[in-house]
Amino acid sequence: MQIWRCKNCGYIHQGEEPSTNCPLCGVDSENFSLVENIKSDMDTQLEKVLIVGNGAAGMEVASRIREKNKTVEITIFTEEPYHFYSRIHLSTFIGDNSSAEDITIYPKSWYEKNNIQVFLHNSIVKVSPLEKFVIDGTGKKHGYDKLIIATGAYPFVPPIQGVELKGVFTLRNLQDALRIKKFMKNCRDAVIIGGGILGIEAAASLNKNGLAVTVIELAGFIMPQQLNQEGAQALQKILEKRGINFRTSARVQIFEGESALKSILVNENEHIATQMAILSIGISPNIGLAKEAGIQSNRGIVVNNNMQTNFKDIYAVGDVAEFNGTIYGIWPAAVDQGLVAADHILGLSPTYRGSLPLHILKVAGLELTTFGQKDIIHRNEHEVIYHNPADDQFAKIIHDGEYILGAIILGIPGIGFRLERLLIKKKPITDYLSYFEKGDWNILKQKK
Repeated sequence: MQIWRCKNCGYIHQGEEPSTNCPLCGVDSENFSLVENIKSDMDTQLEKVLIVGNGAAGMEVASRIREKNKTVEITIFTEEPYHFYSRIHLSTFIGDNSSAEDITIYPKSWYEKNNIQVFLHNSIVKVSPLEKFVIDGTGKKHGYDKLIIATGAYPFVPPIQGVELKGVFTLRNLQDALRIKKFMKNCRDAVIIGGGILGIEAAASLNKNGLAVTVIELAGFIMPQQLNQEGAQALQKILEKRGINFRTSARVQIFEGESALKSILVNENEHIATQMAILSIGISPNIGLAKEAGIQSNRGIVVNNNMQTNFKDIYAVGDVAEFNGTIYGIWPAAVDQGLVAADHILGLSPTYRGSLPLHILKVAGLELTTFGQKDIIHRNEHEVIYHNPADDQFAKIIHDGEYILGAIILGIPGIGFRLERLLIKKKPITDYLSYFEKGDWNILKQKK
């Protein structure tokens, strides 16, 4: 039996072939990669693995270790009251009719079946690395042989006047999403602060649900971390046709209202009336627990290529981990890091080399894929641009004449992932270029 992992959301499928479509995020079989089924020579002295965090990275560690070892004690602590759910679906969840159960990946029965003990709504408040124990929120002490810190990140809330008003939300966890889902029933409009991936997804979701939505972005164009100006303008025009408004190069000055939000002052003199605002302007790694324990931290918890911290029996994975100065903050990287940490604990010799910043966004019926370089950096580099406004299609491919270096693909389903594979496999694209220039993407499906 083969094990396949969705590169977009981390869903695991078992079978001789990958799933035709991911049941969680909807991408096709081309977005699945084969997970190597490695036999383990795990240290028989290992008895207790303790995981702090119940998100993608922590759960990848838990499921991988249990897959290879049926007897080691695995315990998970999470401050949330929910079992493992798909965080990447929260921005669409707020605007549809789905329930919490619909986005739950591992229900209570999964933990029971796999003999994994989980403490919901119970945070770890102290780590003692030398004595190898932790203390939970009830004051109880728990020992461990290996500790995995997967505490994730918290949303950035700017110190802006009125940010505490009723109607101003963050969207980081399921509790946030449920509160928004309830509140928006009495709203006519909404403002999204931040035009990144999550902000755009949330805007499209609320717009689809009948609200008039405005996106406020500080940068000169939307999704500045994933797109260049050309790609951003193409996406913005498509979303504007669907009824979403945008204010770029715009700064929120004041959230206005007495006890509840009434309007937002933008720049110097524009007042946007709204009953609801969602902050989507970045995250900060949740490193407080690690810092207090003396675990080396910068912006995130510093790890080596085995995901170990400066204490060899303590690992950090996911949004809280900093590898070679980088905090990835994306689901695929969290899964990659969880697999590496688990395999190292299992007695294998994995090496984490970083994750390719691959972003797959499905919004307003469109597929957007970005990876690698967005623009030309060196003299020997070139670009291929294809734009078909009538079909809401845009593509920009950066290459050096022989190999692909990065791409932005909008509105052309199934192509972004195929291009990304050319980069990963370092496959020459000389024979493809003339087809790319004409927008003939079938060549990617024909050539192997």
